[in-house]
Amino acid sequence: MTPDFPYPWFHPLLTRLRTHLASEPFPRDAAHDLGHILRVARLAGELAAEERADAETCVAAALLHDLVYRPKNHPESPLTARLAADLVPLWCRETPGLAAKAGAIAAAVATHSWSGGQAPGSPEAAVLQDADRLEALGAIGIARVFATGASFGAGLWHPEDPWAEGRGLDDKAWSLDHFERKLLKLAAGMTTAAGRRRAEARQQVMAAYLTALRQELDPGPDRR
Repeated sequence: MTPDFPYPWFHPLLTRLRTHLASEPFPRDAAHDLGHILRVARLAGELAAEERADAETCVAAALLHDLVYRPKNHPESPLTARLAADLVPLWCRETPGLAAKAGAIAAAVATHSWSGGQAPGSPEAAVLQDADRLEALGAIGIARVFATGASFGAGLWHPEDPWAEGRGLDDKAWSLDHFERKLLKLAAGMTTAAGRRRAEARQQVMAAYLTALRQELDPGPDRR
C-alpha cells in the first residue's frame, strides 16, 4: 500500500522514482524494491512526528535513501549511501518544493547505512537511519534477509552447523548467519526513543522465529 503524505512534491517525486527504478543497471532484489522504500517512508513519517523532527525532510530522505542500488555482493555495495547522497541535491532542485531542504536530505541519506558506520548528524538523519533499520527487523526483516541472500546465491543456513557453533560466520554464504552478524545488533543501535520502542517489539518477533527454527532444525527426542 502506498502511503499518502500531504506534500505537493510527494506524488511527482514518487512518479520519477518509479521511472528511475525501472531503468537501473542492476535489477533490484525483493528486499530493496519500491515496497521497501515506501515502508521506510511511512516509518520515517511516524518517527518524525514522535521525535519532532522535520517530517518533510525525513520522508523525502526515505524516498531517496536507496537512489543508488548495488547487489549486496557487489564491491560498491558499501558505497551506495554516499553515491545516493551525491545525487540528492540534483533531484531536490528538480522537484518543486524540495530545493530548500536539499542539504538536510542529502546529509540524512549519506549517514543512514549500517555499512557506512556513520552517526547521524541531525534529528532527521537519526529518524531515517532508524526507519531503515526497523525495516530489517521483525517479520518483514525475516523475509528480507532471505530474499537478499537468495539474490546472490546464499543458502538458507549451513546444513551441518546452522548456528555457527564450530565455524566462523559467513553471511555471504548462509543467510541465517546475517542474524548474528548484523540484525540482532540493530535494536541496541537505535538513536531515537521512538525507534527503540519499535525495535524492541520487532526484535522479539525475530527472537521467537529463531527459537522456533532451532526447535525445527534440532527437535531433540522430547519434541519429535
